[in-house]
Amino acid sequence: MTNKRILQPAVLAGEKKRSMTLVIDHLPPADLNPNRLRSIHWAKRSAVEKVAREEAYWLAVTQWNQSLPMLHVSVSATFTFKDKREHDLDNLLSASKPIFDGLTDAGVIAGDSYKHLEYGSIKGKQTGENKTIIEIQEV
Repeated sequence: MTNKRILQPAVLAGEKKRSMTLVIDHLPPADLNPNRLRSIHWAKRSAVEKVAREEAYWLAVTQWNQSLPMLHVSVSATFTFKDKREHDLDNLLSASKPIFDGLTDAGVIAGDSYKHLEYGSIKGKQTGENKTIIEIQEV
């Protein structure tokens, strides 16, 4: 017998849909960029993923005070940059995978499969500082 949590819709008729914004004070680690897959040892990549996942977990746990995860969410990501260089948004999104795993671990979202997650906007802008901003909205 498996030990899975029983998930029930947290939003009942007439209740407000939940949301959360996760602000990370840096961009996803460059070592998680898909273009570096062949040039980095798997053990180092795994260690970097673990740190990123745990960071997202702890940031989310400090904000999330709900007992049940959001079952279906729309996620938007904004990457802000301190430099004027053109950044590859799809690589940044791919490097953000451990963030979504951390959100799942923290109980914010039920999972990161297509059954639970859809993407909203993915954008970048120059602001003078590097940040990753993940906005999660229950749908």
